[in-house]
Amino acid sequence: MLDRMQVSRRQALALGLGAGASIMLPCLARAEAQKMEILVAYYGALINTAVVGVGLEKGFYTTPLVQVTDAVSSTGGGTAIRNMIGGNVEYGIVGTSAALAGMREGIDVRIVHGVISTMEDLFWVSMPASGIKSIEDLKGKKIGFTKPKSISETMVKWMLRKHGMEGQVQLISTGSVGSGLSALESGGVDATLILEPLWSARQGRYQIAFTLHELPGMTQMVGVATGKMMHDQPEVLRTLIKAWGESVDFTYKNGDEAAGYMSKRYGEQNLPLDVAKQAVKNLQKINYWSHGEIDTVGLNFWIQAMREQGEWDGDPDWSKMIDQSFLPESLRRQI
Repeated sequence: MLDRMQVSRRQALALGLGAGASIMLPCLARAEAQKMEILVAYYGALINTAVVGVGLEKGFYTTPLVQVTDAVSSTGGGTAIRNMIGGNVEYGIVGTSAALAGMREGIDVRIVHGVISTMEDLFWVSMPASGIKSIEDLKGKKIGFTKPKSISETMVKWMLRKHGMEGQVQLISTGSVGSGLSALESGGVDATLILEPLWSARQGRYQIAFTLHELPGMTQMVGVATGKMMHDQPEVLRTLIKAWGESVDFTYKNGDEAAGYMSKRYGEQNLPLDVAKQAVKNLQKINYWSHGEIDTVGLNFWIQAMREQGEWDGDPDWSKMIDQSFLPESLRRQI
């Protein structure tokens, strides 16, 4: 009986190693693939950040180092960064004004990569029978924008100034984009703001009145990280930035497939596949998404816009607000 129960020293060591490995492996897995959430403004509502959904579907955000479990949506604005910090989220993709407002308030975040460096996805539409096909056609008429001190109001004013039309049109605050389109259809305004994916969904109902292609490029969205993450988890941050770049590359090269992933993530009812495909095609044409490079010229134009809104004073010190060290060398720009 004792003989049968005795175990050799070699067997005991083997059993011990096996038991130890079974205890250690889960710990190693957790260390190698940290699970985390990221903040993504407008995710699930607008197509501007739907690229993240492409990356999640393709597995770009799942690596041996980190696994993004969810993209936490935010409507943007000044509360986005506060919500990010309050939710213990260390990295996010947010509107540039939200990032700048957070830094102005003393929140410890930095811009670590670019996301969108153009405003050409915003444009104004009119009714097809109106004869309004340019901003000059709107003299003496009504132009809708969302809210006072919004970027849409500022962009309209810049366009009117550029064409020498200040004081020659009536600007109407319509609230939401949807309310503006309702006002357009009922005759309350003669042109109003639209953007993707609404334009692709309703393209047959309106015509383009004017676009913003004449204005300088502006960095409207950026990737930000907390000082804590930059210090404690630099490789995780590099991995997240790489995942963004891979998601953008895939979307440019495989538009229809990427649109399918966007529709799947947002839901067919919210973003039908045909609408997603058309929206991606439209955005590909204007090189909408940045691969990660940070456009300081575009950031300065955004600062100018914020000054006109009364949201910024003085000159920004980009050396303290931007950290390019987590970007690949090829994407770093002179600040």
